[in-house]
Amino acid sequence: MRFWLVSTCASMLSLGLLSCAKAAELPNHALTLEECIALARAQNPSLAIAHQEVVSAGADLEKARSAYYPSAALIAARGRTGGSSFVETPAGAIAFTTSGERREAEVALTQTIWETGRRESVSGAQHSLAASRARERSALQDLLLSVSQLYYAALASERLVEVAQATLTAARNHEQLVKARAAVGEAPRVDIAPAEAEVAEAEFALLQANNDAALGRARLKNEMGLPPTYELRLAPPQASAPGEGLPTLPDALQAAGERRPELLAVRSAIRASEQNLGLAKTLETGAIGLSAQYERGLTGPKEGVSWSAVLSATAFLFDPGSRRAGVASARAARDSLRAQEQQLVNAIGLEVESALLQIETARKSVQAAEKAVTSAEAQLAAAEGKYREGVGIFVEILDAQKAVTRARTNHVQASYNCDTALVALRRAMGQLI
Repeated sequence: MRFWLVSTCASMLSLGLLSCAKAAELPNHALTLEECIALARAQNPSLAIAHQEVVSAGADLEKARSAYYPSAALIAARGRTGGSSFVETPAGAIAFTTSGERREAEVALTQTIWETGRRESVSGAQHSLAASRARERSALQDLLLSVSQLYYAALASERLVEVAQATLTAARNHEQLVKARAAVGEAPRVDIAPAEAEVAEAEFALLQANNDAALGRARLKNEMGLPPTYELRLAPPQASAPGEGLPTLPDALQAAGERRPELLAVRSAIRASEQNLGLAKTLETGAIGLSAQYERGLTGPKEGVSWSAVLSATAFLFDPGSRRAGVASARAARDSLRAQEQQLVNAIGLEVESALLQIETARKSVQAAEKAVTSAEAQLAAAEGKYREGVGIFVEILDAQKAVTRARTNHVQASYNCDTALVALRRAMGQLI
């Protein structure tokens, strides 16, 4: 029992030290988007899962290629033998027992010189490997898109905290203004209650904004594969040129057709299915093979040299339907992949066009939001001035402050929606890596 406790404590201590070591390797400064992406590529386990498909496909290709190379084997046997036997004599059968020691050793070298379907098998395995690599790149681009979107969403949440803090500061200033004017009889005391309610509402909004910002960082950490205890801080992205040119729809579609990994994967899968169909057709009626073998016995009854060169041919005189069904199945798989390719092309076209439209909409939304902020701030300043001069009412300030908060919130969201839309366009064109 004591040994178990000591071992358990030692294991827990080792795990704790390992966790601390991994945490110590993480950066302790504000991370840019590029650094978040680099950490996600290193930490997120989904990429390791996708990579195993590539490893498996590479092993299948190596297995198919091995048919082109000779194989050598050393066969050795040693042991005791024994049994009963009978000898027929004029007097009848005489039983006796035998025993002995078996010692055999030989070296066998085998080479398949040519075989039906071998080329198709290797070619199909090559295309399958290309398809798995393309799917791995697709998984990587999906991860980068998700990390980028969560990065911008987290930054937007932090900016909204600043908006909420500014709203709270303004609400407290309004409360002080109302109380000061009411104390000298320049404003009705009934204005104090709405001013205090404005402060309470602003405090709650700030609390909610802080919680939303923390949740945004937590989601980003989870997508990056980082531990929850890591204190994530984000650096703002570099401002892009407001008039940054966009590709035309035909150019964007052409780029997507050449670079989208999902499309490259299905095209490689189609080529692999065509090789499988060719192999099924080749083996439908028979098979031909040419092989050579060289054996040299080292000890035992097989001591000596033997060799063979064999041309074999197999023709199926009667087939109950299995090979014909194999051809039909391979053809159906190929045709299904071709239909999937066309379906994917249509979906990518819609995705590219939608991304371009979203960028245009987001840019116009930013321009409209900037004007709305300027207008709302001007109206708030006018309402505050009128109230100080005693020619306005406090409700005008409340309405104007809400308009300012709403305009600033819309501006923040529009700004980061524009960044997210640009990332989505790059993903749609297959250029996110």
